Amino acid sequence: MSRSTDTAREIDLEPLKAILRRDFVADGYQEGQELILGACQEAQLLYGWVPEEAAQAIADHLGVTINRIFGLLTFYADFRTEPPGAHAMLLCHGAACYVMGSERLIEEVRDAQKMGLDGRTPDGAFSIQIVNGCLGVCNLAPVVQIDHHTYVGHLTRERLADVMQAIRNGSSPEEIHGVE
Repeated sequence: MSRSTDTAREIDLEPLKAILRRDFVADGYQEGQELILGACQEAQLLYGWVPEEAAQAIADHLGVTINRIFGLLTFYADFRTEPPGAHAMLLCHGAACYVMGSERLIEEVRDAQKMGLDGRTPDGAFSIQIVNGCLGVCNLAPVVQIDHHTYVGHLTRERLADVMQAIRNGSSPEEIHGVE
């Protein structure tokens, strides 16, 4: 896994190593295998993603190969192996949002924002993850959740673009409800 120069940064592994020493002690290979997912979840909680250095620290600590770590990281969609954008967006693709056009909206947003396969905008401002379940605010369909607490609904491609631009221009997610 290689990181582009705009996302490369020094990772402080000491907090992760302390957690691994405290909570992830394996007595053998099999036990190490069983602890990988939990250790990777801890790394993602600490850093917002699982950097290569963290994956190597987990592999070394648990006595497994780095390939085993990356095999699991790339298998489970909830893990990120690239840094997230500055603002995390969850775009609902549940039943109500689907009926109200979320499928088309998802495609249009990816194209308009020139997003990579990792769901991150090229400027690093946003990470967009598709939620196949429901965000629970069906009356706002289609809806996006921004930074884990702000919901913006009745989305169109234009409205979502306006919301994203307002945030890029310095508005907080809480201030964007009136953006039309």
